Amino acid sequence: MEMSRQSKVDFAVENINKYGVDSALFLRPSNVFDAFMEIYEKDGSESESCGNGTLLIAYLLGLDKGKIEMKDNGAIVEGDSEKQSISMSLKFSDMKKINNDSNCVYIKVGEPHIVYLVDDLNNFDLTKFGKEMQKDYPEGVNVDAIQKIDESHYLIRTYERGLFAETKSCGTGSLSSYLAVLCFDNKSCNKPIEFKSDGGVHWVSRNGNMLKLETMKKFCEIRSL
Repeated sequence: MEMSRQSKVDFAVENINKYGVDSALFLRPSNVFDAFMEIYEKDGSESESCGNGTLLIAYLLGLDKGKIEMKDNGAIVEGDSEKQSISMSLKFSDMKKINNDSNCVYIKVGEPHIVYLVDDLNNFDLTKFGKEMQKDYPEGVNVDAIQKIDESHYLIRTYERGLFAETKSCGTGSLSSYLAVLCFDNKSCNKPIEFKSDGGVHWVSRNGNMLKLETMKKFCEIRSL
């Protein structure tokens, strides 16, 4: 039986904190893809997209080749014995500078993100900036801080809307940060960029109009409740 929207909201509000997770994901049949995924946050809001959630659902379903539909977009899924990846179309993306700040940009790849390029990730008050930015975005916005190690390696931290706290890892944050790096450097990139967070590692690359998010399956974990 299909759960009502209110039942999903109630489940998210009750269980996200209880189990120490970022979101509650619900699967239902899709008319065109292998599954439709809905994402609810601990405040009861519904998100349009979730990169890590899509990676985890693909891993859970053993889906090494397929497609997953979401509220705002869809993702092509690929996997092998070691890695899991999703690809999303750039037609869903949006980008703009914030207050003419050369080191801050708004990016939307399914989910809205504000990305800061900082010199020292540990000395950047992510929670403060994350809370302040919510005032200007009534529907909420994620805030990422990235620190460049070299041309192909960055550290990343993410403050998540709906969660109202820092999360260990964010797939759409890495996708958005990849586009932000291209904007900051004003150039294209011919090889994947690695984004390392407390929760693991993402590799992001571009092939034409598609962005690819990849991680190791060892970072995916499934536990029964």
